[in-house]
Amino acid sequence: MRTTRGFTLIELLVVIAIIAILMAVLLPALSTAKKIAASSVCLANQKNLATGWVMYADDNDGLLMCNGALYETATDRTPWVHAPRDPAGNPLGKPPSASITKEDRYRGIQLGTMWPYIKDVGVYHCPGDSRMVTRRPPRDAYRSYSISYAFGPLRDKDLAIRGGYQYYRRMSEVKRAAHLYVFVEEEHNASQYGENEGGWHLPFSGGLNRLANPASWTFYDPLASFHNKSSTFGFADGHSERVRWMDKRTLEFIQHNADDASVHSGFNRTAPGNEDLRWLLEHFIGAERIN
Repeated sequence: MRTTRGFTLIELLVVIAIIAILMAVLLPALSTAKKIAASSVCLANQKNLATGWVMYADDNDGLLMCNGALYETATDRTPWVHAPRDPAGNPLGKPPSASITKEDRYRGIQLGTMWPYIKDVGVYHCPGDSRMVTRRPPRDAYRSYSISYAFGPLRDKDLAIRGGYQYYRRMSEVKRAAHLYVFVEEEHNASQYGENEGGWHLPFSGGLNRLANPASWTFYDPLASFHNKSSTFGFADGHSERVRWMDKRTLEFIQHNADDASVHSGFNRTAPGNEDLRWLLEHFIGAERIN
């Protein structure tokens, strides 16, 4: 007679334990791989946006794209992206209602001056930006990137000096394009428009942020870190970079902006001697543009 022998309970438990151990080992590796993949996509997004930005200047006699986002007036068509719009093309209220949709956000992007150059809404969103699933409407922002206030007018008739520095209006003025970032990851959780608004501001006014005086170095506008303690940037020559933040004060500033919905715009947070802030300052605008 033949006998059929199955697994004993002890053997099954051993197999289950081995599988559990393997999963515990593999899951962190898979999570890291996912974050690396998201970072790669984001770097490609930044490069595409920076390239579109350069192409716009080429097509407009060197004039730089308006850095304003959502601040348009009824007759102003210059913003690189517009406020979310309803199906009839009307701007939504401030703040938009909780019924705002992703399509409303897409329509705002598609009205911007960047759209003829980058006709893919996915390029405007970092896959590491989780606000669409973690924030309640209308705080569930879609667009992950903003243009630095160092480049281009905020509006079509903006003045040439803002916040202690003279921003670039034409590409011919930009002498170190590979050194200066244009596009920044921003997590503006408290925007009155339900999206990152305006440009990304790093002020040099009021005695703040003089590189010769590290004691005054100060953060202001929200900065995002969608990639495991790092952020991506798109530069004025069309390339992109990922920068890892090393000072815990940088990460605390980033987290505060992400969590506190009472922070409508930026807020001053001094971080004396912060090397992360030094990098942001050095690559924000040339020293010759500071007044």
